[in-house]
Amino acid sequence: MDKLLEHANLENLTGLWQLMGASQVAAGLQQSISWPRRCWQHPDQQAAEWSEVIEHIPANYLFPVWRAGEANVALEQALRRQGLEIGLEQLAMVLPLDTDVPSPDHPRLDVRLIESHEQAEQWSSLCGRAFGYTLDAEVIDQLRQQPDVDVLWASLNGEPIATAILYRTGPVTGVHQVGVPPELQGQGIARELMWMLLARAQSAGTEYVCLQASAAGEPLYHKLGFQSQFRMRSYRRG
Repeated sequence: MDKLLEHANLENLTGLWQLMGASQVAAGLQQSISWPRRCWQHPDQQAAEWSEVIEHIPANYLFPVWRAGEANVALEQALRRQGLEIGLEQLAMVLPLDTDVPSPDHPRLDVRLIESHEQAEQWSSLCGRAFGYTLDAEVIDQLRQQPDVDVLWASLNGEPIATAILYRTGPVTGVHQVGVPPELQGQGIARELMWMLLARAQSAGTEYVCLQASAAGEPLYHKLGFQSQFRMRSYRRG
């Protein structure tokens, strides 16, 4: 079951990238057309020659090593020899939704779907502030119209203050782009938002919630009961 859930986590993540817009390139790689600027292999794919894969990674794109560490030492060594450096480290995590999800005693947030191109632009700006990079609002506008995707924002007193995406693949829901701008962090907003996202996923029949946590997000997700699966390291060519 653990391996199946690991695979489901990666299938959810790469499936979302596909919905954002991707094309097939040489060496069995998929490549984002614009944001989120990823270049990746299918989780089950084994490359005969890493050099062939690496030479097709474009500049300023992140190439994820799915199970970083002992399982992929040769690949990571090859990436470093070719001058690529680590641009992002994450921990894949999963939460079984087999018990009641906690809820805040005094909920503050109003969580809703974005419903227009204008809101997609506002959402992208808010999420960009949270993560410190520029998003493509056109990608988000297209994504919100997909049947298994919820592009959400949380408001406090009518003002949008946090973002999130839920993507359903079978019995699994992936949580993505949970973002709170720096000036609003430390106020429990992300925790309350996550409670509401988990409740939303559970009400839709989700059995497991998966995500990929940054180092900053790991403590919150552990407190919520998420279990560690494996490390991911994404490499970038300068």
